[in-house]
Amino acid sequence: MLEHTFCHLPGIDVIEEAKLWERGILHWNEFREELKEKVKSPEDMYSRLLLDSLDFSRKEIGRKNWDYFFFALPNQQKWRLFPYIRESLLYLDIETSGLGDGDFVTVVGTYNGKNFQSFLRGRNMDDFPESVSNSNVFVTYNGAAFDVPFLEREFSRKFKNRHIDLMYVLRSLGFKGGLKGCEKALGIKRDLPYEINGAEAVRLWWQYVQYDDQDALDLLLKYNREDVINLELLFIKAYNLKIKETRFFGEVISES
Repeated sequence: MLEHTFCHLPGIDVIEEAKLWERGILHWNEFREELKEKVKSPEDMYSRLLLDSLDFSRKEIGRKNWDYFFFALPNQQKWRLFPYIRESLLYLDIETSGLGDGDFVTVVGTYNGKNFQSFLRGRNMDDFPESVSNSNVFVTYNGAAFDVPFLEREFSRKFKNRHIDLMYVLRSLGFKGGLKGCEKALGIKRDLPYEINGAEAVRLWWQYVQYDDQDALDLLLKYNREDVINLELLFIKAYNLKIKETRFFGEVISES
């Protein structure tokens, strides 16, 4: 998708990009050929700027410098990076003891597309910061407002990782109602004995703490795991739906 993308170039927004697509300019190579003709006129400095920017983009994609595209792409279009940065993604979800100022993180779940890790308060929670690489791109649902600030307060440090919050991607597609509501709307099913939400997750934590209820803890950890693992499938579904809003229907990603 990146090589069909022009909205990261100076002066081109998604409206101008769509006009290029409508004219049959669908790829960087085609745009480059058109710009090469225009820069023959010494007065056309803007075309020279676009050509230089396009050549720079080609160089950065070759270097796999995805930070450049994170910087250059509008926030609403960062979903286009998904196939390129997939190996760097770290899906992330937390559980907490409640939502007040004095509450704390109880569980952190992470998934890199291959391996799931669980960090539990009182056991291995302190290992979480060291498990995160600076190159990891966080993927969350409402994590920009909730998960990451909670983690930064918990560990008294800033996480400077790049971040894609799926809540905004899904909202742009018309899906609202929280993580569980989006899952249901997109046909994602959970393997839990009953429907669990954030409030029930808090109750399960205190059930475990107060009564040493291992069954409550196991259910909480399973709930968190599904929260995290499902983020990848949500991203795939959202990416494919976003692709279908463009002309590039053939670039969908398999859900299997």
